[in-house]
Amino acid sequence: MQTQSQSYETSSAQPKFSLKMRAVLLIFNADPFLMEAASPHINIETDTIYWDKILKISFGPGYQAAVQWAYGCWADEASAHGDCFGSALSMSSHFKVAVLEALCMRWGLRG
Repeated sequence: MQTQSQSYETSSAQPKFSLKMRAVLLIFNADPFLMEAASPHINIETDTIYWDKILKISFGPGYQAAVQWAYGCWADEASAHGDCFGSALSMSSHFKVAVLEALCMRWGLRG
C-alpha cells in the first residue's frame, strides 16, 4: 500500500482496482485530509475497506457527508450513520463533483 502522503491512482489504467474501490478513492482523493485519514483503513491488495474504522473518525459535516456517499458507492446502500442527501449541502464543491463522478463510474456511465 502507498504511504499516506501519496494519492491513490483511480484512472482506468489501473484494472486491479474494483469499480467500487475506484469510486470510493475518487471521492476520498477529492481532499488530501480525507485521503490521509482514510488511507490506513484501505487495503488495495485485498480490495477491502474497513468502514467501521472510517465511520468512527470524527469528521466535520462536509467530510462526513463525503464518507457517507463513498460508503454508498461501496455498499450500494445508504449508510446507517446519516442521511447522505441531507448532509450533501455541507460538502465542498470538490466533494460534490467527486461524488457525481463516482456515482457515474459506479453505475457504469463512465469508465
